[in-house]
Amino acid sequence: MDAVDRIGTALVAVEWEDITAYTRTAIPDDFEQLRLRKLTCGLLWKETDDYVVIVGDYDITNAGKDYRHNDFHIIPKGVIRQLTVLRDRSELVSLDQLDIASAG
Repeated sequence: MDAVDRIGTALVAVEWEDITAYTRTAIPDDFEQLRLRKLTCGLLWKETDDYVVIVGDYDITNAGKDYRHNDFHIIPKGVIRQLTVLRDRSELVSLDQLDIASAG
């Protein structure tokens, strides 16, 4: 079993709206241009009733343990505009699988 299989999660894109704060500025009539929409892509690591965890970088060598090179976002579901599955877990392939396919 390779590292991608051990991770066992989908690759997703999450469009969400960030909380925005401004100080020492005039209060405008139109707030639309000041809203911050974000796009975060990665592994759907965890989903609860309140939030999702998206892992952007995962340290395969250390299986995510310790503080190494992991990068993740905890996104409250209330700010998510859309969550799109880019690749289901079953569609992910490792480099080893690609090498076998190209050798044949």
